[in-house]
Amino acid sequence: MKALKFMTVLVMIVFVAHSCKSDKKEQLKVEDTVSTVSYNFIEVIAKDFTFTVDDTISSGWSTFRMKNTGMMDHFFLLTKLPDSLTIDDYLRDVAGAFGVTWEAIKANKPKDEAFGLLGQHLPEWYASAKAMGGAGLISGGETAINTLKLEPGYYVMECYVKTENGQFHTELGMINPLIVSEEVANNEPPESNVQITLSNDSLQVDGYAKLGLNVFSVYFKDQSAFGLGNDIHIVKVNDSTNLEEVSQWMDWSNLKGLVSPGPGIFVGGTQEMPTGYTSYFKCNLEPGKYAFIAETPVGRFKTFTVR
Repeated sequence: MKALKFMTVLVMIVFVAHSCKSDKKEQLKVEDTVSTVSYNFIEVIAKDFTFTVDDTISSGWSTFRMKNTGMMDHFFLLTKLPDSLTIDDYLRDVAGAFGVTWEAIKANKPKDEAFGLLGQHLPEWYASAKAMGGAGLISGGETAINTLKLEPGYYVMECYVKTENGQFHTELGMINPLIVSEEVANNEPPESNVQITLSNDSLQVDGYAKLGLNVFSVYFKDQSAFGLGNDIHIVKVNDSTNLEEVSQWMDWSNLKGLVSPGPGIFVGGTQEMPTGYTSYFKCNLEPGKYAFIAETPVGRFKTFTVR
């Protein structure tokens, strides 16, 4: 980030000194209140149980490359908080509310009662928080590459996969603050060879996955008004894979849901975003059978084959 800021300052100095256009580039205006950068590539290292990532990035199109160096499955979800709120508010008010709900589920309370507690404990401001995408599930040793368009603001990055004893990775330290600055990354999204459209009642796939590197675009046609939104992940399928069981495992509110290690090898995907947004993710696929599978709605999956 220091290099980016240095280059931005240098460009502005050259402009003020010479008041001219650079070759084939749009002229910067003195009254501009934000600067631009020509790339925005963010490395994320996921371990059991930490994220290592820059604390400030540029806004606009950003590409995250998350390497899972741990033994457990991991992902990250980015949540944009309302103005003036921080990770401390999130941990106290949101993680605390889900903790109360999870304890009720572990005590064998009916789920409607447990989710009633969630509604009672979530703060009013949570309705204004926005899930802004993130890396889908990846197993140990795998790498996720996701491209997202992010607005300036304060975000939290978290993984709420669970350990064998039922603890969320969030509780164990897999939650980081992330500042998205006013500095704009002047990038374009990648071209996709597979286009996915997610709605509340359908999973539409256009194009074909191929051997090697694939770029998947995911358009969020609509989202549920309550609870987690539509998302998509890719899991390898072999003779022992039961996709109904995998689908039930994707539900965090099940006692064994999202308990790592999971019932398959996960190689990428994307977390939920608001209606009308598009995110992109890359996967390097070997020959074999795979499935698109959702954390929500539970029971959504579609198989495909790479030859």
